[in-house]
Amino acid sequence: MSQQPQASKRSAEEIEADLRRAREELTRTVDEISDRLDPKKQAQAAADKGRAFVEDVKAGEPRAVQIAAGVGAAVAGIVGLALLRRNR
Repeated sequence: MSQQPQASKRSAEEIEADLRRAREELTRTVDEISDRLDPKKQAQAAADKGRAFVEDVKAGEPRAVQIAAGVGAAVAGIVGLALLRRNR
């Protein structure tokens, strides 16, 4: 005959407390997901990042200046290629 381990007996109050904690954690998780997926908040965050990047470029932050120069060179290259193809 095999013996099954006895489950620990919990009181109704303990179970209710566990359920309350689980419910609160689920609420926080859903709120966090909601915030991450909110288009207005995402747009605001992107705008804030853009403004911070422009400020970094203005301040002469080396990494930001390199990125801006790289983007500028890429845009100039694309425009140049488009003009060459158009003139052919």
